[in-house]
Amino acid sequence: MAWAVDLDGLRAEIGNGDDALAKRYGASFTAHHDDVQELIDDVTDDGPAVTLADVARHMIMGEPYDERIGFAYGYFLEHLCDVQGRFLDNARWMPVPVDWCERVDEALASAGLLAEGFSTWDLVFGGAPVPLPRIDDFPGIGYREYGSLQEPAHLLAGAALADIAEEYKDAAYDVFQWLSHAHDSGCSVVAFFH
Repeated sequence: MAWAVDLDGLRAEIGNGDDALAKRYGASFTAHHDDVQELIDDVTDDGPAVTLADVARHMIMGEPYDERIGFAYGYFLEHLCDVQGRFLDNARWMPVPVDWCERVDEALASAGLLAEGFSTWDLVFGGAPVPLPRIDDFPGIGYREYGSLQEPAHLLAGAALADIAEEYKDAAYDVFQWLSHAHDSGCSVVAFFH
């Protein structure tokens, strides 16, 4: 799942100490992510209880993170992207196996369609655009900054004509669309896998 996001704006909210903002995000995160609360409860059942509102407060207020639940901060980051950004069509990326990015990258690399320093693997699993506690499982998080989107998008546009399997052409076209849309709107791309 990918979003076009103004990363400067998103980063400015994390740790800014705005209590009203922390409460607003805490309420919206809680309203939409009961499944994440269940995961938190499973991990913290032998220690202090942590709520989704706590996770939002930790990130917005700049409070210490609970290292036991790194995944919850990843899901909150996804929530921020959903609230602040524009969801990008991922029809050819749902559902896919965990090794899908590697397979797409191999097909694109063999056709000479990966820009230097770019891979779909890094776009989806390369790490969060903000500091988060360690995430052992899901969500996978990756991003590509505005200003570094045009060259990989240009190369990926050629996938439609390349001699590669149709399933990879379609996946490459989605990524081309993500990068192009984000670039045209002055945004970065932030992606999540779960």
